Amino acid sequence: MDQPATATRPVGVLVMEYGEPTMIDEVEPYLRGHFGGQTPPADYVAFLCERCRRVWGADQGVSGAQQIFIALAAEFAQPGEFAYRAVFGARYWHPYIEAALADLGREGIEDVVILPLSPFGSHMALRDYQHALERVQATAPTSPRMHLIEGWPELPGFTATVTANAQAALARFPTAVRDQVVGLFIAHSVAESARKPEDAYRQQVAASGAQLATALGLADWRSAYYSAEGPGQWLGPDVLEAIDQLHRDGVRQILAVPISATYDNVELGYELDVRMAERAAALGIAYERAAVPNAAPAMIADLTALVAAAARTALAAPAIGGSAAGPST
Repeated sequence: MDQPATATRPVGVLVMEYGEPTMIDEVEPYLRGHFGGQTPPADYVAFLCERCRRVWGADQGVSGAQQIFIALAAEFAQPGEFAYRAVFGARYWHPYIEAALADLGREGIEDVVILPLSPFGSHMALRDYQHALERVQATAPTSPRMHLIEGWPELPGFTATVTANAQAALARFPTAVRDQVVGLFIAHSVAESARKPEDAYRQQVAASGAQLATALGLADWRSAYYSAEGPGQWLGPDVLEAIDQLHRDGVRQILAVPISATYDNVELGYELDVRMAERAAALGIAYERAAVPNAAPAMIADLTALVAAAARTALAAPAIGGSAAGPST
């Protein structure tokens, strides 16, 4: 009996993230990529080095994104409906997205499912990823067809893990004051304008926050954003502004939950464990923060299923040439 067509064509999987250094010696070359190949200002290098050391507690850290990829790759290697070839690529650090996709192209992979490790798909993030994918298609003589998963904010394994981590953090407050805890649910800020509002992203953050507050039994919660860096207007309030406002409102117990992050990284760690923790301590606020999922088994299992669903859609179409990256969910 002939095998199904879906089983005869290997499927590429690109697990995609923003990228960050994991050693102090990598900070300067990492920033050079952000400055278009130019040498970054010395004070900016020193600034990021200090942030890295504050988060790592040393001169070297661990890539949370790589840990997720390792767990996913182990799942993709299991016998099943598809034969996968999984690679890891970053927007701003090694291995770059372009190099990872070029490797798949050289291996003759015709279809690649693109899985960003960002569950919330803002216009800004998707635009940056799309540009990277388009550059590959414009420069490579032959490139695979790309099937971009644009977002997965309601993935059960992700939301269940975020909730469980938040419940564990909430339980660290004394029972006597637990009903006074206010949730501060934070997401990465993004730039917007009147022409390009991030309404859908803001709504995703609000909807996830409302769902989480209900699951935790919190009477009060707020949304806040971190890393609003650069010119223009960014989503707010900033996390420190939010803490200051809660203090003025008389709040003395804050539970911080990163609801749009999937893995530990320097940017998130600095916001949660340095900026926010120090501000809360200075104001006399009891502060707890929830862990992020990282390679939580429930999230890994559902991400594997999400990629399989995208692969079914991809292989249902005829494989002719490279096409523009687009949504597959």
